[in-house]
Amino acid sequence: MELRIAIIGTGRIGAALAFKLGFEQYVDELVLADVIPKLASMVKEDIYHGLALHGISIDIFAYEDASKVREADMVIITAGATRKPGISRRDLAEKNFKVVSRIVKALFPHNEDSWFFVITNPVDALSTLVSQLTKSEKVVGTGTCLESARLRAYLSRTLGVPMSSVDAYVGGEHGEQAVPLWSMVSVDGKAIENFLKRQDVANYKEEAEKYIKNISSEIISVQGATMWGSAGAFIEIIRGIALNTGRVMCFSMAHRFEEVPIPIHVTIPAKIGKKLGPTTWDILLEDEKRAIIDAAKAIYETYNRGKRSLDL
Repeated sequence: MELRIAIIGTGRIGAALAFKLGFEQYVDELVLADVIPKLASMVKEDIYHGLALHGISIDIFAYEDASKVREADMVIITAGATRKPGISRRDLAEKNFKVVSRIVKALFPHNEDSWFFVITNPVDALSTLVSQLTKSEKVVGTGTCLESARLRAYLSRTLGVPMSSVDAYVGGEHGEQAVPLWSMVSVDGKAIENFLKRQDVANYKEEAEKYIKNISSEIISVQGATMWGSAGAFIEIIRGIALNTGRVMCFSMAHRFEEVPIPIHVTIPAKIGKKLGPTTWDILLEDEKRAIIDAAKAIYETYNRGKRSLDL
C-alpha cells in the first residue's frame, strides 16, 4: 500500500513527524505546507538529506498555500499557535480555531475523501470543529495518545520492568481532564496492585497522574516544545489507519453523550483501522465513565469558546 500524506504546519512537531514518516514503507508521497516563506521547502530538503544515505526514495512536495494540497489519503494538521510555559492548551482555542478553520475550508474541497488527523491544540475541541466543518466520519485527533505513552513510560521506569511488559491507557481530554484508566492497566498481564504494597497504591496512582499531566510543561519550559514523544506516539495512530491494524489505542473521535448537545471528540480507547471502533466503553468502571463524560463536557465548553471567536 502506498499513501500520499499531507502535513499542514512544518514547525517542530510537523517536521519531526514528516521525518519519521519518511521511514514508513507505506508512505509514497509527502506533501508539506506552511505559510512561513520557504519553511516547508527547507524542511523538505532537510528530510531528503536525512533519508539519502538510507537509500530511501520518496517524493516530497512543499507549498506555502494549503489549498494546493490535492487528493491526499491523509491530511495531518499541526499548524497553529503552540503552548508556552504557563499557558494551557485551552488558552489556545480562540487563535487556533481561526487557523484550523481557514485550513479546513481551503483543503476540504480538494480532499473530501481524506482522513483528517488533528494534532493542533486544544486538539479535542479542534477535532470536533473539523468534524463539524467537514461532516466527515474520517476525522481523528491525537486525544490522550501522549498521556498513554507517558503513563507507560512512568510505569516502566518506576516499577523497573521493560516497556513491552506494560499495557496502559488514558481516556478523556488531552490535558487537564485526562483520565488514567487504571482498570485497563496491566504489567506482565497483572494488575498494578500486584507490584505495590497495599498502602502505596493510592499515592502511586496520584504521582503517576501528576507526571502525565505536568511533564509536557516541564519539557516545553526547557526544550521549547514536545517533539520526539509526539512524533513517536502519533505515528502509531497513522500506522493504525494506514495498515488497518485493529489495535486498541487512545485517540479522539466523535462520541455522543446525553450531557453534550453535539458529538464531541474525546478519548475512549478503541480499535483503530479503516473503520474506527468498537470502543472499550463497556468494560470501563463507572467512575471512569463519569470522568470521561465530565471531560467531554469540558471539551464542549472549549469548543464553544473557540467557535464564538469565528463568529466575531
